[in-house]
Amino acid sequence: MKRKSLILLTLILLIVVHCRKKTEEILLPEKLYIIPFANNTVSIYHSLDTLERVSAFEKDKYWVVSGILKLVPKNQGDKVISFLFGDCDSRFKCTDGKFYIKLNTIQYNADAGLDLQTNLVAPFSPVYIAKKDQVDSIIEGIQFYNQPSSEYPSKGLSDSFVDHMVQVNKSLAYHDKNEFLIPFYVLQRMIVTKGNVNFPELDLTTYKISSTLQSLMDAKKNGDLSSFVFPTPVSDKQMKVLEELVEETRKERIFNLMNVEKSWQTIQREYKELGIVPDAKQKVLESILKTAEYKVVGREGITQINGIDSKQENGVKLQKNKTTGNLEIVSSNTALNTFEIAQSEILPNTEDSVKLRLTSPTGEELNLESMGIPKAFKGAETLKEYVKNIPKTIDEIQSNANNVQQAAMNAALRFGVGKFDREAGKYIYEIQNVNVVLALFKNNSVFNASDSEYSQEVSSRFGETIITKFYQKYDKATKVQTLFLNYENEGCARECSTYPVPDNLCFTTGDSLIVKFTPSDLEALSEVDVKFSAAKSEYCNYPFGNPE
Repeated sequence: MKRKSLILLTLILLIVVHCRKKTEEILLPEKLYIIPFANNTVSIYHSLDTLERVSAFEKDKYWVVSGILKLVPKNQGDKVISFLFGDCDSRFKCTDGKFYIKLNTIQYNADAGLDLQTNLVAPFSPVYIAKKDQVDSIIEGIQFYNQPSSEYPSKGLSDSFVDHMVQVNKSLAYHDKNEFLIPFYVLQRMIVTKGNVNFPELDLTTYKISSTLQSLMDAKKNGDLSSFVFPTPVSDKQMKVLEELVEETRKERIFNLMNVEKSWQTIQREYKELGIVPDAKQKVLESILKTAEYKVVGREGITQINGIDSKQENGVKLQKNKTTGNLEIVSSNTALNTFEIAQSEILPNTEDSVKLRLTSPTGEELNLESMGIPKAFKGAETLKEYVKNIPKTIDEIQSNANNVQQAAMNAALRFGVGKFDREAGKYIYEIQNVNVVLALFKNNSVFNASDSEYSQEVSSRFGETIITKFYQKYDKATKVQTLFLNYENEGCARECSTYPVPDNLCFTTGDSLIVKFTPSDLEALSEVDVKFSAAKSEYCNYPFGNPE
């Protein structure tokens, strides 16, 4: 098929997915194929009249339903839902040999082989849509993705599939992203460099790495790289995207370790975990050594080193070993000379210092204790110092903040309760003080009301929804304070009209306002997440959104 026809095919698919007004059936220029992508089930229907399910794609099966012939729209209430229609697989009992799959069920996200960017709706998409000549290579790719311990295809992976896989990884949280991304990235870097790349202190033992990567690492260790047959790597463009994803993960882990107030025991554990991300531990170690002076423990002839300035007394130089990539400490003191660091760990400590145990490739140890907290750990005191400068009243907090999000973050730190959530990579605080919550709710770009106002007419539009009023009530007997929101929806058929929505409860005494923010928000505000814990309407949270 010519490229022009392929582009037309993709445009037809995308138009049908997003356009609800078109109700005519659309024939496809050629048959397409459906391949299950991950551990999901997808319902298959025999009739659009009853939408009775015939069967479902099975988990962990890499087989194909062939022959998608056309797209069939169906009216469902005020919406038009599109279905794929095609030949039924022999394992399904379809009386007329045909099947239907709802498009929004399979979350169409593939370009059927075209180099067009697509956006994923969910972290894992249940199926992949492909042309006939792509089927084998895509199934091979899916098998490798779901079974990373298997052999990497010698001819590489389909470009379309790699692009799809990268998009999937972009949508994942960092702790899920690493499971496939890191070993796949390492494998590709080693393929590209013919095994000559070094990843100091990288710990791949926590991953189910491919047999190809394991064989490559073994060959490198045994000096047999010359006899290793390297498979086809991904493209330079895809390699760059993989590097960007890994760098994003690397920066996030380093920032959360160095810029969040934690115990030294926690820092010790998390420093060890940096070894699963390429070069992360190496970069952290270098920054720690460069930002402090150290006592040398248990080594004759040298008692102190200075990593801050190599020209000062006891100054040392930090550099990378050109052969191994390991960090080296170079000193003019003959008792140390050059010390190559093959392994490093932060030891538990209760004092205002950091203790390091460094080990050379030969097993020789160098124990250091910093004189004061290394400046690399600037975040260890950042939160304490930040809180010291937060005003003591909610009125002052709001008048000093740039917007309601910054006010909510500062109010949470001053009046709320919370902690740093390591899995989320964010501070999570909740405010239960009713007066603070109401003050934050009223003073924003949507309402901008005074504390004394118990209601306000307003007209703020969010798409087809218009917020019309907020009001609060106070029960003197129970001392319960409640906050409500009124809004109406606008709809257009032959003519446009609005439909009022019943009162929606946003907050009541005992509920919380949840505030989530990253360590970097303490330095430069990006996007603080502020939401009511038990609101009956999502529109209750809009006054806390980003100001446009």
